Amino acid sequence: MSIFNLFKPNIGKLKAKKKVNPLIKALHYKKDCNVRKSAAEALEAIGWEPVNGEGIYYLIALNDWKKLIHMGTSAVEPLLEVLQDKNSSTLHRGCIKVLGQIRDKRAVEPLLEVLQKKEISLREEAIKALGQIGDQKVVKPLISVLQNDDSSTLRGQTIRALGSTKDKRAVEPLIEALQREMQKPRSEANTGIIIELAGALGKIKDERTIIHLVSLYNEYTDYINKKVKNALLLINTERSKFYFAILNSDENELLEIDHSLDLAVESLYHQNNWARRQAIWALMTLKDYRAVEQIIKTLNDKSLNVVCCAIYALGEIGDDRAVTPLIDILLKKDFSTCTNGDGSTFPEHSCNPRSEAAVALGKIKDKRAIQALMRVMGEKGDHGLIEKSAWALSELGDKRAYETVNSAENHRKLLSIKQKAINKLEQI
Repeated sequence: MSIFNLFKPNIGKLKAKKKVNPLIKALHYKKDCNVRKSAAEALEAIGWEPVNGEGIYYLIALNDWKKLIHMGTSAVEPLLEVLQDKNSSTLHRGCIKVLGQIRDKRAVEPLLEVLQKKEISLREEAIKALGQIGDQKVVKPLISVLQNDDSSTLRGQTIRALGSTKDKRAVEPLIEALQREMQKPRSEANTGIIIELAGALGKIKDERTIIHLVSLYNEYTDYINKKVKNALLLINTERSKFYFAILNSDENELLEIDHSLDLAVESLYHQNNWARRQAIWALMTLKDYRAVEQIIKTLNDKSLNVVCCAIYALGEIGDDRAVTPLIDILLKKDFSTCTNGDGSTFPEHSCNPRSEAAVALGKIKDKRAIQALMRVMGEKGDHGLIEKSAWALSELGDKRAYETVNSAENHRKLLSIKQKAINKLEQI
């Protein structure tokens, strides 16, 4: 340490006497950033014009960060020197921001040292700057912060910085962080962290992340859904394009993907309910006979909405291999309780598998379904199921169904459907 830094300069006295050189020296005073600032203001008042390297310290003292960024790499060494000052957190934050903008790798080691400080705001700025510089040296220290720090703000900035490095070493730690958030009840999950993770994983462009990104879809917020889609676009592989297509229900995009059938079958087993539903939609859209057996397997899915999508798809495809499984669904009177990803249960009122099965059997028009549909017509209470069974019987066009439909319990909505069915059956 120089003798100068042992004694605090009297800026007011130096300004009064217009002592330019001592004021310039005061721009380097390390113990108090206010001395630097006062010296710069005194020089400005005197009319001193910044020159050469001293001008950089002058701009630092005045917090003129925009000009320093414009100066670029020539400002790096003075900024790093000022970063060693004591008790100058405000000045340090500005220096760190400028170093991040300049993106000079000489700043990496000093910024990594800042990560050891206690002040979170300084550490956060250092992490952001390290992410902007993007040197390979920063990846392991940033991973350590992600895994060991409890501050949500710091973790969020760290995730963003790791994404900016685009280093594949960060993939597994980021996936682990995402899994930890998803294991929490939805009300406790930090959606801000999830948003940062989706963005970071997209920037790294690694296929390992696709299955985890899709797991987020329709689990949290529309904004997270948007981030998932953006990430899939950035990854830009055949698999990511496939998931982007099915999440958007984009038939044209789906048909352009070479291995869409294999990818759709693969996604039938995805943990995300929405992804499985959309996989069924994809198989139905592709209209490939090889898909029928795969769709039939999803009739045992834990989500009734997925089951109903499968039933609808089988009806649209119209393959008679689906008849027996659909009859089993039609006659089944109890279905397992649906569960969320965190294990909590919820009712699914948006579909009725039995009613959907009746409609699908009507579309397939296989006579094996007649007895089962007639049996359902004799049930009490579920008017929607009876209505659709009546419609299905009329589509099957068998005279045996006439008496069953005609004798069905009447109610307001059934009357119209029942009459249409009877009229159709009478024409046979």
